Amino acid sequence: MKLLLSYIPTVFACLISASLNFVGQSALAADNVAQGTPLNHHVVTSEPEFIWFDQRGPRPLTLEMLALAQELGFWQQIGLSTNEASAQVTRDLDDRYSQLFIEMLKTLRLGQGDEALSSIQQLRSAVQTEQLHELLDTMLPEHKQVQLLREQIRRYQQLEKYVWPAISARQYRLGQRSPEIAKLRWMLTQLGDLPTKPSNTYREAIYDPAIVSAIKHFQLRHGLPESGELDSSTRKALQISPSQKIAHLRQALFRWFALPNQLPERYLWVNIPAYQLQVMENDTSVLSMRVIVGKPETPTPQMVTTLNLVTLNPTWTPPRSIVYGELLPKNGQNPGYLAAHGFELRKVAQGHSLAVPLANHSSKQIAALLGEYQLVQQPGANNSLGRYRFSIPNNAAIYLHDTPVKKLFMRQDRALSHGCVRLEKADILAKYLFTRHTDQSPAVIKEALAQKLPRYYKLAEPLPVLITYLTTWVDTRGVVQFRPDIYKLNSTLAERASVTDLGL
Repeated sequence: MKLLLSYIPTVFACLISASLNFVGQSALAADNVAQGTPLNHHVVTSEPEFIWFDQRGPRPLTLEMLALAQELGFWQQIGLSTNEASAQVTRDLDDRYSQLFIEMLKTLRLGQGDEALSSIQQLRSAVQTEQLHELLDTMLPEHKQVQLLREQIRRYQQLEKYVWPAISARQYRLGQRSPEIAKLRWMLTQLGDLPTKPSNTYREAIYDPAIVSAIKHFQLRHGLPESGELDSSTRKALQISPSQKIAHLRQALFRWFALPNQLPERYLWVNIPAYQLQVMENDTSVLSMRVIVGKPETPTPQMVTTLNLVTLNPTWTPPRSIVYGELLPKNGQNPGYLAAHGFELRKVAQGHSLAVPLANHSSKQIAALLGEYQLVQQPGANNSLGRYRFSIPNNAAIYLHDTPVKKLFMRQDRALSHGCVRLEKADILAKYLFTRHTDQSPAVIKEALAQKLPRYYKLAEPLPVLITYLTTWVDTRGVVQFRPDIYKLNSTLAERASVTDLGL
């Protein structure tokens, strides 16, 4: 893990402060911080007995570890009080840094075989065998997003030194001048939505086209309608403080930690809050499209799986919840609805399928037959799965599929399904898979679709699939994105172990 040079001065200044404090922003606000001895004055009588110090003071590895602790929210507050340097002071501090490191290691590498490293003595043994730096290097997964999110955390930490303004509920017109506009311009500039350029006090307070463009940019990266107006949703998002943004970034980081340490060279990635699917090759998006995900009542689950089968002209066998909760009531309100939409009752017996047409059946009659039959929608223009289905093994009966209702992809909020993922460009994904993962030519797709019968194509090499819940990420342009917590999972995200009770 490379130490970022730009970060060293901040960390080192904390380390040599008169208070012997290295703290996060919340700890910096505390009063009556105990006085201490600068680290470069610590007495190191027997260098091997220390893990984090040598004769010159804190080791370079110490600065890396403390920088990581600050970025990830493992805040520490050193409560030592002394006016003279001593080996005991250094030893106590060394032990506290060791406890901090062990706590981070246990949290970040849970289940990766490091559970035995749970004491300072064991940590000291790791130092003697030169394993400590390797442990720090491998503490975080090598995902590009992890690196980018850490950079954003450091950027927002710089904004924490400001008192974040509140914006009044007002609408402005071009050319209007107000002190509130100067405040808005400053916020948009600090957040990176408005480029920095020389200005004067008078011009800063005028509502101009640059502010409108900046508001649109802010709205775009927060998943809001790009109106360019300071509406209530935009104002609410603007007033989220840098500290709150850092909390969101950390939540995204810890969700990446739960994924495999190394991602495959090629994989399909669905990010639920982004309503987006991407096919990634060597950290580059080669295919992207909008998706529709599960409603909050029927959420799409997070998972790591594979895509192993493509079905052209699929049939649809709706689950009982949809049959009784939606389809039968619709047929009752509009007799003939099920028949008009290609549904029939099917009974599979002795290797062949027996079909019962529904044109002359009432909802009550259909319900009576469901003990022996299944309600099945045949392939066609009205099929709820469209013309393509992509199977991904899982225990929640979730799959990716096409849809005949394309207009829904124009909506901003696309949490609309019963849990499966609907694809905006299912045909493009099918062509990609046929080209790279089957021994079939993409021309087969056109021929198979014309036959209007189900056709199944197994992938020679299954494509890894990630379905994630990341409300914050950094896009391909390096722009940090934030999205609403549609399933309210951030508020229930398990709290990480705190190290503030270690006396740091």
